[in-house]
Amino acid sequence: MEPTLRLSPQATFVPGERAGAESRIETPRGPLRLRDLSATQAEMLAALATGGTESSLVALSPDVEVQMWLRMTLERLIGLGIIDRELDGLARVEVIGDGYRSNGRRLPPEAPFRLSRFAYLRQEDGKAVLESPRALVRIVLLDWRGGALVGAITGRTVLNEVTWPQGIDPQVAAAFANVLFSEGFLEPVDAPVPPIEEAQALAEWSFHDLLFHQRSRQGRHRYPYGASYRFEGVREPLPAVKPRGEGDFLVLPTPNLDALRAADPPFAEVVESRRSWRSNGPQPLTAGQLGEFLYRSARVRGRRGTEHEEISSRPYPGGGADYELEVYCLINRVEGIERGLYHYDPLEHGLEWICGWTDQVAAVAVDTCRKAPPGQIPDVQFAITARMMRLTYKYESIPYSVVLKDTGVLIQTFYLTATAMGLAPCAVGGGNSELFAAASGLSAFTEPQVGEFLLNTQNPDEA
Repeated sequence: MEPTLRLSPQATFVPGERAGAESRIETPRGPLRLRDLSATQAEMLAALATGGTESSLVALSPDVEVQMWLRMTLERLIGLGIIDRELDGLARVEVIGDGYRSNGRRLPPEAPFRLSRFAYLRQEDGKAVLESPRALVRIVLLDWRGGALVGAITGRTVLNEVTWPQGIDPQVAAAFANVLFSEGFLEPVDAPVPPIEEAQALAEWSFHDLLFHQRSRQGRHRYPYGASYRFEGVREPLPAVKPRGEGDFLVLPTPNLDALRAADPPFAEVVESRRSWRSNGPQPLTAGQLGEFLYRSARVRGRRGTEHEEISSRPYPGGGADYELEVYCLINRVEGIERGLYHYDPLEHGLEWICGWTDQVAAVAVDTCRKAPPGQIPDVQFAITARMMRLTYKYESIPYSVVLKDTGVLIQTFYLTATAMGLAPCAVGGGNSELFAAASGLSAFTEPQVGEFLLNTQNPDEA
């Protein structure tokens, strides 16, 4: 069954003003310029606005050279995502990745196949969309038949043995299955399609990891990417510094940076000495040590406005200078500070009281410490959260990717600061964001927890 070829809804063919004049196809990625088109060639491209099969378009000219030109041009435009392919009003195939070429693979009629575990179905603009981080296309399901067919071939099956849903032409159904197979949504059960090494790598990727990787990088999608400020004019940007709440506020001691510059160990020594310490020291942290640690690693050094939003400067690098990360302190044992949960105010350099050492706060501390044996509750546990709307206001496709990178550099800054101070730092590989949301009262969607870090004085027995 031959698909209907049609210009993408985002593309427009603009013919030249006269014969031989430059024509162009306007696309979101810029114009594609076409020079020296004959009247017949321009007519063929104009026909793509309403759509036609390759055969019907080729039939517009008896000239073999023009027909060859058309076939090559169609292949090029499909690869660029300028032409979509539609199958019997059932589904539309849209190229969204770079370097696409149709491979024409077809399902062996008697070989078992199944839906790829990387395939997923979602809703967009009222249509069901089938995507996969392995595919360079997405498939828009145009009516009920698409979803019914995907459901019919989800598990292990054989093309010759499929019982197609009633009301669907078996020829159309088989053609749809072949499209899914050729584009990587279906896979053979008994033999990997990619090379063995790649097949093993794919077997070890989890669905969500591969999807996150591919959608937060360019190359396999054409969704808006980077700084677009899509919510500008829709809402106000979040301030560069999270406004303080109504809790009691404790101003932390501020260190003398000039004295630190003179007394700190050399940078090479700090980097080479950096390590994780998991045990509590015999002496608790002091308020002065905690204040110095946070001042050196996480304070706001300055703020300024841009044409779009307010940004800030801090000791660690932050994507776009947006600094979406917040630091909360689960204080267990610090001289001069009451036990409980606090939020660090990086502008005023102080701690805002959230609550005491409740059962929920204790549950967060215990859960985190199970991931950092020997599991002792540290003097201070830092919960790092992200004000996601600081980034979603500005960026598309990459906000959570930026969050994880920023979390990594903040944790490294924590490590180096603690090492320079002779303290005992330890990052934790994961945590329970729902537990922290319950303990803090924060929404797990507007300000989710994204990182954990422990801080103690050094235990000589662990040296």
